[in-house]
Amino acid sequence: MERRGKVRIERRDLAMRVRREQLTLLYRQLPTSITGTLIGSFVLVVAVWPPVSGNVLFAWLVIVLANQVRRGLLYRRFARDGIQDHTIDRWELYWVLGSGFSGLIWGVTPFLFLTTSDPGEQLVLTVLVFGVATAAISFISTHAATSYAFTIPALFPLIVHNAFLNSKQSYLLMVIETTVMLAILSFGRNYSRSFTNSLMNRFENEALAEQLKHRNVELRRAHEVTKTVSRAKSQFFAAASHDLRQPLHALGLFASALNEKTHEPGVSRLVASVKASVNALENLFNELLDISKIDAGGVKVNLEDFQASRMLDRLRSEFEPEASAKGLRLSVRPCPAYLHSDPVLLERVLRNLVSNALRYTERGGVLLGCRRRHGRMVFEIWDTGIGIPDDQQHRVFEEFFQIGNPERSSKRGLGLGLSIVKRLSDLLGYRIVLTSRPGRGTTFRFSVPLGTPPEAELLPRSPEQTHGDIAGSLIVVIDDEAAIVEGMTWLLSDWGTEVIGSASGDDIAEKVYAAGRMPDIIIADYWLADGRIGAHVVEALRRELDPEIPAILITGTTSSEVVQDANRYRCSLLLKPADPTLLRALIASKLREGSLAAEPAGASQG
Repeated sequence: MERRGKVRIERRDLAMRVRREQLTLLYRQLPTSITGTLIGSFVLVVAVWPPVSGNVLFAWLVIVLANQVRRGLLYRRFARDGIQDHTIDRWELYWVLGSGFSGLIWGVTPFLFLTTSDPGEQLVLTVLVFGVATAAISFISTHAATSYAFTIPALFPLIVHNAFLNSKQSYLLMVIETTVMLAILSFGRNYSRSFTNSLMNRFENEALAEQLKHRNVELRRAHEVTKTVSRAKSQFFAAASHDLRQPLHALGLFASALNEKTHEPGVSRLVASVKASVNALENLFNELLDISKIDAGGVKVNLEDFQASRMLDRLRSEFEPEASAKGLRLSVRPCPAYLHSDPVLLERVLRNLVSNALRYTERGGVLLGCRRRHGRMVFEIWDTGIGIPDDQQHRVFEEFFQIGNPERSSKRGLGLGLSIVKRLSDLLGYRIVLTSRPGRGTTFRFSVPLGTPPEAELLPRSPEQTHGDIAGSLIVVIDDEAAIVEGMTWLLSDWGTEVIGSASGDDIAEKVYAAGRMPDIIIADYWLADGRIGAHVVEALRRELDPEIPAILITGTTSSEVVQDANRYRCSLLLKPADPTLLRALIASKLREGSLAAEPAGASQG
């Protein structure tokens, strides 16, 4: 009896520790959450101005600012006092009620800002409000009560507002909004449960390790704890990359489908604004997730020898259009040397540095060059931009810090690019050196070890660019999200294709036989319901239908596991939210490859 009581007490203590850890994590993220909320609020005000009364916008913005001040004061109190067991209920109540009030502030926006029943205005507001909710869930998903307290007041009023507009477009938006809201709520519930179990397991293992610290099995137990935590982190980030991208992926598809169905200039401009907002939200999500993965040890360094010239050619092709559009010169000096580094992480560092240089340069140009020095290759990125004052140079690698952007214009990014550069360079063991003169420009430099070239290298021929028409093709779409299948069907149908959709792929063969023709290509989500892998479903369909059917996997992450599966099962990868232009080009390319492979030998010789 005493032993049972002791177990119950220990479990109760562990549950208290879990609650305290959850709340501590939420409060620690308040500065980042406040900054993101203010950015989203100003974006919303700019988006609905001027049709909405300035007095209404000002009053709403004042309420938002007052609420963020309240949250800032709460964070200050938390930083001073911390969360104790006897105060945990009060801290939790403050947080949940505050989250509900914050959600309600966003929830009233359709009643304040929708001045007409124009579907374009409704779509813009829907993307903005749901984008804020999607971004917020990445911070609050570890606590289920907070997820519900914020999400329902923020999103449900928008659904109710569309229900009373009594039009076909409003009913369609209502269905989409309901689907996305349920997906967000489901995500919050599942991740709160997963996070709670992970913390409970961690604390239980910590207690066990403490009890066994004088025994020989301590090292084995500690090793198991480390493996469990590492596996939980990997699963969390893989699932987060998939689940949090799903709403953005669906919104992008529906926006593109709407653009295909209308040629009115006003609606087209609104759809372009929606797509721009989706892209901005995607960039913010990617950068926040990248920082979280690096800080949590989820990014591994894979060193190899590779030729620098190919990497630099990719960067030149990527940034030349942006530089040309701004009237700048972009110079990328050739570098035939071989390097010993992680090619993916090194290219990400250079990409962020070049992007940052172009963003803060209005006249002149940007130079990316390299030179040998003391047995290493030194990379330098020069620009003729605004420069960085001496007293602010140590801050440029901080999150959300920007030079010369007091209005927080999204055109100059969010202030996360250099923060990612610092983390990745530390991970690779490179020291970034910054020199700058205000008004004259800035230089970033770092050195990379030289690699060893192979004895003989066969240079692969660049694949031909394909621009073929995809009309008349039969395309199979597999995704466990009904909204994704519906949006993809609309978009592909507008391109003149025939579409067979499925949530699992189990019914595809039957539908194909009913259609009387083999599919020309399969498009599948990588992560499907019940832990199924899209690549495995594709391979099963190939065995039953045709082993040469081309396939595209749409994924929220390009982890080594995903890339290996794509290579093993001969699938192309497309990162979500999928850009319709890239999707169409990739489909055309895959169809062309399939048609060339199907031609008999000598068929092209006349």
